[in-house]
This record gives sequence, C-alpha cells and structure tokens, in this order.
Amino acid sequence: MKLILLVCFFCCSSLIAQTTKKTTLLALIPTLETTYNIRFSFDSNALSEIEITTPPTQKTLAETLSHLNNTTPFTFTQIDERYITIVSKASLFFCGKITDAYNNATLEGATIEATLQRFSTVTNAEGIFFISKNEPQQITIRHLGYQTRTVPVSQLSTNCATITLTPVVSSLEQVLLHTYFTKGIRKQQNGAFKINTDNFGLLPGQVDGDVLQIAQAFPGVESVDETISNINIRGGTHAETNILWDDIKMYQSGHFFGLISAFNPDITKKVTVFKNGTHPRYGEGVSGVIDMRSENENTTAFSGGAGFNLINAHAFAEIPITSNFGIQVSGRRSINDFIESPVFGIYEDRIFQDSEITAIATDDNGTEVASEYDFTFYDFSTKLLWDISEKSNIRINFLTIDNELEFTETLNASASSETSNLQQRSLVGGLSWEYQWNSKVKTQLLGYASYYKLNAINEEIFTTQKLLQENEILETGVKVDATWNLSEKIEIQGGYHFSEVGIANTQDINLPRFRSYDKNVLQTHSAFGNLHFTPNNEKTSIHTGIRVNHFTELKTTLVEPRLSVHQSLGNGFAVEALGEFKSQSTTHRIDFESDFLGVEKRRWVLADNEGVPIIKSKQVSFGLVYNKSNWFVNLEGFYKFVEGITTANQGFQNQFQFTRSTGEYAAKGLEFVLNKKTKSYSTWLSYMLLKNDYSFDALSPSEFPNNLDIRHTATLANTLAFNKFKLALGINWHSGKPYTVPMTNEEIAITDGIPSIQYDLPNQERLSSYFRVNLSAEHIWNLSGKLDAKINFALLNVFNTKNTLNIRYAIDTDKNGTLRVNQIEEISLGLTPNFSAQLLF
Repeated sequence: MKLILLVCFFCCSSLIAQTTKKTTLLALIPTLETTYNIRFSFDSNALSEIEITTPPTQKTLAETLSHLNNTTPFTFTQIDERYITIVSKASLFFCGKITDAYNNATLEGATIEATLQRFSTVTNAEGIFFISKNEPQQITIRHLGYQTRTVPVSQLSTNCATITLTPVVSSLEQVLLHTYFTKGIRKQQNGAFKINTDNFGLLPGQVDGDVLQIAQAFPGVESVDETISNINIRGGTHAETNILWDDIKMYQSGHFFGLISAFNPDITKKVTVFKNGTHPRYGEGVSGVIDMRSENENTTAFSGGAGFNLINAHAFAEIPITSNFGIQVSGRRSINDFIESPVFGIYEDRIFQDSEITAIATDDNGTEVASEYDFTFYDFSTKLLWDISEKSNIRINFLTIDNELEFTETLNASASSETSNLQQRSLVGGLSWEYQWNSKVKTQLLGYASYYKLNAINEEIFTTQKLLQENEILETGVKVDATWNLSEKIEIQGGYHFSEVGIANTQDINLPRFRSYDKNVLQTHSAFGNLHFTPNNEKTSIHTGIRVNHFTELKTTLVEPRLSVHQSLGNGFAVEALGEFKSQSTTHRIDFESDFLGVEKRRWVLADNEGVPIIKSKQVSFGLVYNKSNWFVNLEGFYKFVEGITTANQGFQNQFQFTRSTGEYAAKGLEFVLNKKTKSYSTWLSYMLLKNDYSFDALSPSEFPNNLDIRHTATLANTLAFNKFKLALGINWHSGKPYTVPMTNEEIAITDGIPSIQYDLPNQERLSSYFRVNLSAEHIWNLSGKLDAKINFALLNVFNTKNTLNIRYAIDTDKNGTLRVNQIEEISLGLTPNFSAQLLF
C-alpha cells in the first residue's frame, strides 16, 4: 500500500511539474504560432526577459490568450483570425496596421516617422508598427510605390487601427541618379532636376531658400544681370523660360523688380527644372521649364512658422479643419515701412540705378528738383485641401503678388510736386480634382486663371505732360491628365490642354494727345502623349512622347516630339540622350529705356504671325554620367536652335534697338559637373562652355554674337553640415557678356537735325569678367518638442567686387551745351549682408 502511494506521489509530482513548467514568453511564441496557425506582432526586446507558466496545450486560442492576459504584463489583442498583437500594459504603446487601399494587403517595410523626425520605425511582416503614446501629435507614413500619408496619433489605438495607403500611379518621381550638390537637390533619369525644400541643405549666399536662386546652381541656368526676372537657360531669354506655380503659368517671377523671388520659400515645396527632353505635358518655354509646387498633402496637426530678414517679414501656417480638410496660408511683406535696413537700401540702389527714380533733373534755367520714393511689395497665398476619399481629392489655390513704387518730384524753387507711380501685380487661381480609379489609373482635372498687370503713370514735373503705360494679361485654361501603369515596366500618360490668352498694351499721352491700344487674343488646343519604358530594372529608362499644338487664330498646327533616354553601362557609368521640339506664343517686347519709369522695360506680347511670330526651338544633347562611391561626374554636350525671335524681344541697345526684324539664334555648348559628397560635406565644380550667335537676314551684319553669349561660366562651392549647423561657401565666375561701342571719332551723326549714335560692329566688345564670392551659415535650435528656432546669415559678394553687368550709350550735352556720347554702366550688388530669424512650430 505504501509503495502504491509513493508511486502515485511521484507521478502527481511529475505531472504538476510538467503542468507548471516555466519558459520565456519569447520562446513560447513560436510554439503557439504553430499550434494555432497564428502570427504575433511584438517588440522582441520587451518579451525576452519575461518568464511565464506554460499554458495547457488543450486549451482553445481564446482561453490561451485569456491566460496570457492574466499572467503576463502584456495585452494580447486578436486583430483578425490570424494576427495578434502584444503590447506592454505599462509602456502605453499604440499600434497601427498599414494596408493597401485597394486589395487590403498588408504592407511590410513602411516607414513611420514622428513629427520633427524624433522617432521612426517600420512595419513588420504583418504590416504592424508600434509607437509610444508620448510621441508628437502626428506621424508620417511612407512606402515605396504609395502616396505619403500623415495621420494624428489620436487615430491609433492598442487594438491596431488599420491605416490604408493609396498606390502611386506614376513612378517617375522615384527614379533618380544622384543627390545633387546638397541635400534636397536631385538629378533624375529623365534629365530633369528636382528640388525638395523639406530639410533642404544650404547654398552659398542664401538665407531663405529662394527656389529661383537655387535653380541657378545648375549648370546652364544663370542670370546675366543677377536678377530673378532675367533667368537664362542655355543662352535663352527669360521669356523663353516657362515658369509654373502649381501648374499655372506665371507672367511675373520677382519681387523688388527681380532681385528676389516672388514665390514664398515657406510654401514652395517641390521644384522641377527641365533644360531639355521636357515631358510633353509642358508647353511654352522653348529654353526651359521651372515647375514649382506647393504642399499637396493634408496635415492632421497645426504647424507653421514666422520670421523676418533684413528685406521682408513672412509667416505661414498649415491648419487642419477636419481629418480630411485643411487650409494653407502664407504671406510676405517688405519691412521698409517699419525699418529701413541698410540691405534694403543696397537693393534699392541696385534696382533703381539707370532709371528716372535716381536721375537728377533740372530745367533749362538750372532749377533743381528734389525727389523721393516709396517702394513696397507683398505676396499672399491660400490653398484649400479636401480629401473626399482615399481615391479622390480637390485642391483650390490662390496667389497674389504685388510690387508698388511711388515717385515724387518737387521743384526746390516753388515747392510744387508731381507723383508718378508704378505697380506690378499678379493674381492666380486654380481648382483641381484628382481621382485614382484603381491601382493603375489616375486622372487629374485643372481649371485655372492667371492675371498680370504692369501699370505706370509718369507725371512730368516741368510740364503738365502725363504718360500712362499698361501691359495686361489674362490667361484662362483647362488641363486634363490621365496616367496608366500598364505594367511594372510600361507607363502611359496622356492629356489635353486648352488655353485662351489675351494680352493688351496701352500707351496714353495727354500732351500732345496720343493714345495707342492694342489687344490680341489667342486660343490654343494641345494634346499630348508620353510612354515611359523601363525594360530591365531601370538600367534603361526611355521617355518618348509627342505634343500637338493648334493655334486657332493663327490657323497653325505644330507637332513637337520629345525624347529622353538613360542607359546604365555598369560600374557607375551611364549615357544619356535628350531631344525636343518646342514652341511658344508669348514673348517680351522692349522699346524704350524710359518705359515704366525705366525700372521695368519689358512688356508681354502675343504672337500674331506678322510682327511677332511663334517662336520655335529644336534641341538635342548627349551626356556621360559617372555615379559611384559618392562621386558624381556629368559631361553633357548640347545644340539648340531657336527661330522666330525678333529684334524687339532681344533687348538690343545698339544700332538695332528700333529696327524691326525676325531672326534666329543657335547655341551650342558643353556642361561639366564634378561633385564629391560625404555624410556631412559636399564640394562641387561646374563649368559651361557656350557659343551663342544670332542670324538676322535683314540686318547688316546678319550674323553676330548673341546678347547672352557668355562663353565661360564656372562655379566652385562647398557645403558642410554638422548636427544642427550648416555652412556654405561658393565662388561664381563667368566671362563678360558682349556689348556694342560707338565708332571711334564718329560717335554722333545728325540727320534732319536729329542726332543719333553711330555704332561699330554689333557685340564685338566684352565686359570684364564677373566674379563673386558668397557665404552663408545656418543653425537650428530645438526649443521644445513643438518649437524650433532657425537663424541664417549670408554675405553676397564677400570681397565687394565691382562687377559691370551692362554698358549702354546715350546722347547728352556737356556744360557748354555740346553734344556728347555718355557711357552708362549698370553695376552689380556690392557687399550685401543679410540675416534671418524664424520660429517653426
């Protein structure tokens, strides 16, 4: 009997020992997954040290989960029949599950990033991630091939709320070759350059990320007179560059009559620059396209910023109204009403030189005139963002830009005065609707209007003469785009663009009475198609397309093929070939130096196939690329032929200034870039060789150098980023531009009593070489979890180099009343410091 009891005791002890066997929770997980055919999502570090009693295997899944909930410091939550999350009861974690919006497939490897990049994680194989409840108010979710989405942390829960991501139809934006020069600048395989201003690096001389200044860092893009309003791409005029804001053509690009960009850097998020091989959805701009875009994603948390520099004050805000509706607002205004900074005075001296504003006037009796002026500028934008559903959204944009100058002259003897004024204003509005039909097809519809007016009233102080000049433009249009991902290797895009452009020019003089009013209207119907083919894992990228433009009033149809090919050769080497035909129906006309008070001498005109033809271009380029081990080398040769230009839109200041003739120019050149990057340092050298010549059959001589024939251009720059500090130093150099001089000893000829300058051969002389050193620095402080402070400092022209930007000639008289030819020089900005401070929240 005792033996039987002893055996029973040992058996029971053994059974109890087996039933109460200890193990780690991490070791138990694989057994449970196999037993119940389930999968757990958890933080392995949190589970590795937890020991538990092994639950009886005969229990159901529900009973086992209940046992684990009661015996461990974790919460086990069943998401569906297969997936279960494990979250610490003490750590207060939220979790989320990322899925495809169309097929509900879980997305592994999605990046989850908290506000200000203080925390990031990725989803596991089940598409699940964990985030502390103590993280900031919102998270940003990114996954290759899907649209980025921002959601508030409050939408998450311990039960793993499902968050869907919508597939991106177009994969064009994902194909890039190199992070170019500094963070935020990239070169793409289709030949375009992309600027992303989020967490942008730093370029020499910049305090506020002026995107049109940044664009000039690319070889082949420069401004011959330092202004935003005169950007030249591969030897073309500013009017030959199509500048777009949220896909709407802009006819004004600068504040301060061109010294700074008219587009607020706070809200300009993405910029794409095409020099050749332009996508066929873009019309106009025979020399290039600059496509600027504001933020297009809704936010779930209020954010913004405010700051100032020595030129203007600015502020912006992104305001969520509901989870799917938000507003973006921004504004900028000059500060000279409150404080006249030395920098503002330097800018005024630069832009108003060689104009009526700074000219000292006297009458025949020597009566002196005192003058003063008041100049202000501002811009304001609003954007409404409504996400109707995961597949559909509506965006409404509004932008206004304004420059205003008042110029008062007072006779010292009588104290009588006259006030002239000049205003330059743009109003832009657009309504777009985007719909994603499925994972392969997306459409977009845009209706827009773009209005521009340049108005000047010139009151003569010595007479009662009053001159009114106006240049007014209204463009309205509709764009329809459709993108179809036929397969992983083939993408097709097509669309239609209708535009109606009306341009009016007015000149009205009271004494002697004269009035001229000219208005033209042109309707254009354009259709385009593009094929993007990547046959072998993006080693080969081919963009080929066509755009057809029909100009209704001109009864003209033009066919424009476009091509961009990138072929990887292996070991870091690749070759590129780009080509395009393009046309444009709007251009500038420059008549007199005194137009619009001499401050803005250009006015827009419309093609009429008489005095103003449609401008057409053909361009081809070939390049060699090396991109390996943080070295990037690009050598590209190009040839561009542009016809339909006129002497009126080239800005001649010689014997051809008032001659009207139609001609062409051919620009051929070579661009070279060498860039070496490390994690915190980047240095680059760029060089362009250009030969740019006019051909006007009706002129004599018929061939001579282009006004923008800058033979050699070079840039050497360095940037350093360390923690929250950035530093940039750069050198800009280019050879002098051509100009024409009067004939020696025969400067003045008098015909019918009217004197005129006798010029030598056109554009045979060159200005001295241009040289400028720029410096900038930036530092960011994290004041709190939701507030940053950013300080920038910049020096333009560190060595105060006196650069001559232009030389022209005019007839005046000396103190004895004798006629003479006066040389007038336009001088660049000298040493110009600037400082900016900004709070970001």
